[in-house]
Amino acid sequence: MKKTLLTSSVLMLSLSVSAAPTPNDPKKQTPQGLYVDSKEAYEMLQTDPTAILVDVRTPEEWQFVGHTHLAKIMIPSVLFDYTQYDEKKLRYKSVSNSQFISQFEEAAAKLNASEESKYILMCRSGSSRAQPAAKMLDQYGYKNIYVMTDGFEGSKTKRGDKKGFRLENGWKNSNLPWTYKIQIPK
Repeated sequence: MKKTLLTSSVLMLSLSVSAAPTPNDPKKQTPQGLYVDSKEAYEMLQTDPTAILVDVRTPEEWQFVGHTHLAKIMIPSVLFDYTQYDEKKLRYKSVSNSQFISQFEEAAAKLNASEESKYILMCRSGSSRAQPAAKMLDQYGYKNIYVMTDGFEGSKTKRGDKKGFRLENGWKNSNLPWTYKIQIPK
């Protein structure tokens, strides 16, 4: 009975993991071609204790927007240059974190993980930082990288009085576990 239940759960998980569609925009696709939405990522983390959630957002986002304690690796793939302002995008310019790969490999080693381990990358919306990070990791031999397509905050609403707010899908809007509280690792 237990074996049948476990087999059914694994089968359901493998079916659900392939449910997240491949992004239409080629710029948002990754060499690995592995995509999950936040609910599928959560399910994967619950059923596969070897899967590792990687939050590639900035420390400012972790503290002020929130984060999940399920992220075992928290390393920004980009940082903001507060000396340069982008007038067109109305925000500070972002620059690649030149230490991302070395920080990632150090964090993975502490978890006894390797290039073969299963990683799920999460950024804000699933479209701007997780894909470039997956592409970088692919160049270093990491082939089992999933991109969470709806990110931590999800998509912007298209109409109504909340138009433009990130209130659709995503980790936070799916009522998955998250917090504002930062815990210093011991």
